[in-house]
Amino acid sequence: MNPSATEAQLNRVLSRYRLGRLKAAWRPAHGFINDNWIVETSAGRCFVKHRHPTLAEPAFIAAQHALTRWLRRHGFPAPALLPTVDGDTLLILGRECYEVQEYIEGSEYDHSRAAHLEEAAATLARHHALVRGFASAVLCFPGELYHPRLLRTNLTRLAETWQLDKDNGLARLHSKLRAEASDLAKHFAKHGNLHELLIHGDYYADNLLFDGDRIVGVVDYDKACWQPRVVELAEALIYFASPRPGNLRHLVYPGVLQWEPFAGFLQAYARVTVPDESEMQVLPDYIRCIWLQVSLQRLWEQGRRPTRALEALEEVLGLAGWARANAATMIEICHSAIEQPS
Repeated sequence: MNPSATEAQLNRVLSRYRLGRLKAAWRPAHGFINDNWIVETSAGRCFVKHRHPTLAEPAFIAAQHALTRWLRRHGFPAPALLPTVDGDTLLILGRECYEVQEYIEGSEYDHSRAAHLEEAAATLARHHALVRGFASAVLCFPGELYHPRLLRTNLTRLAETWQLDKDNGLARLHSKLRAEASDLAKHFAKHGNLHELLIHGDYYADNLLFDGDRIVGVVDYDKACWQPRVVELAEALIYFASPRPGNLRHLVYPGVLQWEPFAGFLQAYARVTVPDESEMQVLPDYIRCIWLQVSLQRLWEQGRRPTRALEALEEVLGLAGWARANAATMIEICHSAIEQPS
């Protein structure tokens, strides 16, 4: 483990729990926003999370803990939160927030394993079904995660950071990106009321633990929030139906979606929770908006314009064009998934 400062920090945390003496500690393979440790004590293993300052609001953490307990009471594989000597699941030391969870032994998601894809989809559907009975005023704050308005903001920031209008080739792509944002705004304006609930907020492979083909742990509820259900379904399809390895060089996304895992995920999800017709109709819009909004954000966050800026923007437009051209196919697959026998 890292030197004495970290050992002293962990000992200070463990002194507030009945977890025995610190023997060893190491970083987990995934999760880099919070300061996380797998800790071996004389009483066994546990998982220690030191919250990043941006995720350390006690009221939100308390609400997330309440959600975790709710899910566990209903048989969902959320991790158990271990209490301090005072019985609390949140430990506040000065301005720092800690929590200790049970350590869940499990293997990683295997992208080549169809059973893992189906289990991930069914487990997400279970989460969505279970949270219908859970209410939290703290987590039910208004505001969109993805919207053409936010997309336009990211495009404006990128145009300023990269000075897109000072290069003819980039200015042409900038114009096409503005057109994509305008087209999406027209689509979003036609969206009616969508089914809303508390999404997990970070549902992807690194937060899933498997025993064989069965999920034994769904971890990390730090981004749980109130959103349209289709938001998380779109995020999940983008992640689980993307090619591995990918063929895009400049974006966080590997490439356009593959139909076999796309259909397989939807079929497994629909066996547990059936999407509404309105959700199926707007799903392609959300996939296109997510691709555009997040890609542009990550590009402007990198700072000054790279030498291959033209290639990067062409990849962004390629994703958007694919989503627009295949919208009808996505909706058709959604309908077929629902009609598939259980």
